[in-house]
Parts: sequence; C-alpha cells; structure tokens
Amino acid sequence: MVGGLIVLHSDRGCKINCDSIKPIVLPQRWTLRQQLTILTILFLSLSGAALWLVIQLFQSLEGAVVARNQRELAFANTRLIKLFWESKLGQAPKLGEQQNKHLEELSNEALANFPRVEGGFYLLQQDRLLGYAYPTHGGPIPKKDIPPVERGTILQLTRRATSLGLPQELILRPGLDILVLRVDPLPLWGAVWTMKRMPRLEDGNQKILSVLVVLGNLVVGAWTFYIAVQLQGGVQQLLGSIKVMEEDEGYLIPPLPAEMGVLGTAINTMQSRRQELEQRLHRVERLASLGHLVAGVAHEVRNPLASMRLNLQYTERQLQKQGMTSLPIASLLEQVDRLEHLVRRLLYFDQNQQQEEMVKASLEAIASESVSLLRLAAEEQGVTLIYHQPTKPLPQVPLRRRELGQVMVNLILNAIQASPSESQVEVGLKQQQDYLVTWVKDSGPGLPPQEHERIFDPFYSTKPEGSGLGLAISHEIVTRHGGYINLASQPGCTVFSVYLPKNND
Repeated sequence: MVGGLIVLHSDRGCKINCDSIKPIVLPQRWTLRQQLTILTILFLSLSGAALWLVIQLFQSLEGAVVARNQRELAFANTRLIKLFWESKLGQAPKLGEQQNKHLEELSNEALANFPRVEGGFYLLQQDRLLGYAYPTHGGPIPKKDIPPVERGTILQLTRRATSLGLPQELILRPGLDILVLRVDPLPLWGAVWTMKRMPRLEDGNQKILSVLVVLGNLVVGAWTFYIAVQLQGGVQQLLGSIKVMEEDEGYLIPPLPAEMGVLGTAINTMQSRRQELEQRLHRVERLASLGHLVAGVAHEVRNPLASMRLNLQYTERQLQKQGMTSLPIASLLEQVDRLEHLVRRLLYFDQNQQQEEMVKASLEAIASESVSLLRLAAEEQGVTLIYHQPTKPLPQVPLRRRELGQVMVNLILNAIQASPSESQVEVGLKQQQDYLVTWVKDSGPGLPPQEHERIFDPFYSTKPEGSGLGLAISHEIVTRHGGYINLASQPGCTVFSVYLPKNND
C-alpha cells in the first residue's frame, strides 16, 4: 500500500512580466475591523436602550396596577363608611363592649366583594384599631389578626388622617410584594382603613420573558464583541503571516483558533503545493533544456556513426577477401552498435521526431504485462514481485502503449535492482481525482533528499553501471502524456508514482 501521495495539478502557461503590470487601486472602504467595531457599538447601544425601555415599561405597568388598586381601596373605604352610618353606630353616644364584634361584622360585609382586601376601623376615643376583617383570605381558618409587621404603620397613618381630616395613601414594597394602604377619615369617630397586598409576580411571566430577552441581547452583544475581537486578531495575524510568507517562502502560518486556523492551514497547504509546483516546473524546464541539448548532440553523432559503420563493414569485407581475419573489426562494430543504441535512446528528447500514435488503451494491461515480463528477473534477484489490481476497473484512455510499457519496465526494474534479497516490490494502480495512478514501491535504502531533484536528469545515475537515461526518458514520456512522476523516498521505502490524466486527448 502507498501512503502520503498527493495529487497536484500543474498548469503550465506563459510567463508574465510582473513589472509591466500596473497595480489596481481599489476605492477606499471601511475595513472589516472598523465595520465590526461599529456594529458592536451599535448593538450594545441598542441593547442598553432596550433594557431601559423594558424597565420603563415595567414601571408604567406597575404604576397602572397600583393606581387600579388604589381606586379599589377608595371604593372599599367608601363602602365601610356607608355601612357604618347606616348601622346607626355613628348615632350612638357610646359603644358598648360588643363594639368590636359589630365593627367586624360591618368590615366583613363591606369587604366581601373586594378580593384580597383587608381592613377595619380606627376609633379615636380608644386610639385603637377595631373591627379588622379579611373576608377573602381563603384560608381554612378566618384571619382576624392585623399583620404585626404593618400594624404600626396602619396605626400611624390612621392617626394622621383623623387629625388632618384628609385621606392618606401609602405604597410599600417589602420583598417581592407591593402593599397599598388607604385611610379615609370617619368624622367625629376616627377613620376607616383598607390594605391590599399584590405580589410582584402578578405579571411575572411577561417580566421574566422580557428580562431574559434583554439579558439575551446583552449576552449576544458581548459575544459579538468577543467574536469581533477574535476575528480581528486572527485577520491581523493572517495578514502579518502572509507578508512574512511573501519574503520567506519556507515560512508557515502558526496555528490559529477556530476558522482562522482552518484558513491558516489551507494557506500553508497552498504554499507547500506552490513550492512543489515551482520545483516541478523548474525540473521540467531544466530537463527540457537538457533534452534539447542531448537531442541536438544525438543528431550530430548519428550521421558520423552511420558512416563509421559503413566504412567498418566495407573494410571487413575487403580484409576477408585478402584472408586477413586477425583485426578486431567485429568488436569495433559492436561498439558502434552500442553507440547507435545510445543515440536512439537520446532521441526520445527530440520533440520533432516521429512519435507513436496515441490510442485508447488500458493502463492496467500495460502494468500487468510489465510485471509478467519482469517476474523472472525478480526471482533471480531473490525479490518477490507483487501486483495489486485496482479495486475498480480503470477506464481506457489515449496512451502510447509501447512508450508507457517502457516506463513501467524501467521503474519496476530499478525497484528490483534497489531491493535487498528476500524483500518485496509492489506494483499497483488506482484512480485519484482526475488522474490514473500507477505506482512502484520497493524496500531499498532509499534516496537522500538532495538526489530527489537530480534523479531525473540525463546521465545522472546512482548505479555504477547505469547510463542515467532510464528515468530521464521515463520522465519525458510521462510529461508528453500530460502527466508527471512523483517520488517519495525514505530509508526502507521508495515509491515512484506515475500520474496520467484521464482526459488526454
């Protein structure tokens, strides 16, 4: 299996003179930082205004409720005064011992139609609160005692109303309740008083909901400000890192939080891919220049070699007629044949030579035939040659079958020669994005990083007996197909991967 292979797309186009391009001046606008700052300020301001409006609304609603209950207590006091005079108690010169009971009956009758209202009478002669009643209390036992907490306040307020002859009102907010107290003077006798206790949770649902909405707005506003600060800091770090990256191609953006980290990783990946594409482009340009030079030399050498061969053959025939066979003419012809074979291999770099026609063929069939051809050579080296068929059938694409067969044979043979005895050489195929990929993996010593770029140069070889043309010619063939060869090597594992585009018309 092969790990860590990355498909890179390389678009080769004309070079652009950057110095001749005039910079485009964009109209000045607010920066993202300024817009986020303004948005945050507006949001916090609106949240504060909403909170103030909600507070004002609560106060107005509470004031309306208090006013409504004040009117209700005024009606209740009027009812107490009316029943007092109708009962003839006001005409009696002096009330007897049963006066508290009579006043309590009057209070129960007067307050029976006023929910949650309690009250009674204040008699000036005795300076006492009498006739207390709470008919709508609703408890299992009738409530007959004036609340001790408010008793002193009620007595003080009734004395003031009696002395001034004017109604008195008092609103208290003990704890979670609102207490409304009203006292009306009872001429010549004292005063009547009523009290109603209203829980502030009377509009509790709306109040809680409004508070939650306001708090939610504040939380969202604070969160927005925090996100803005994070975004601003991340953008500033990205801008600073990109400027450094323009000067230092080896610089990578450090890890950043949240989405900024994803952007930083993407930029780092793009930087790495750009560097790899630049290296590949430099390699192609260098090989192209070397290829043109080599092809030119091969053309110049080819004609003298042909002439030498003809002259040697003629000389050999003349010597045979004279019976002279001791001269090494055959050896010289063998060396000329070797030079001609070398010249034919060098002519692969000539773009103008007649090339094999491209026909639709199966890359799987080419790889399988190459493996079968070299299986015996692998056994002689004590190496096991393993072929991995693709998981899905590969489509047939336009290829130069003979040339790609030469590439596969060359790569597999190099892997066999580099592998130690009793090791494995693996060959496989797969589809990866827009490419068909065939790879050859060996378990040899690997190639040092400094040799990765030179390994495809003509005449550069790591083997003493090598000519240094096998990989250079393979690279040229794959490049003419619109693909590329990728090398991944480390001690104990070297993988050559050939990437061929699916659409190679």
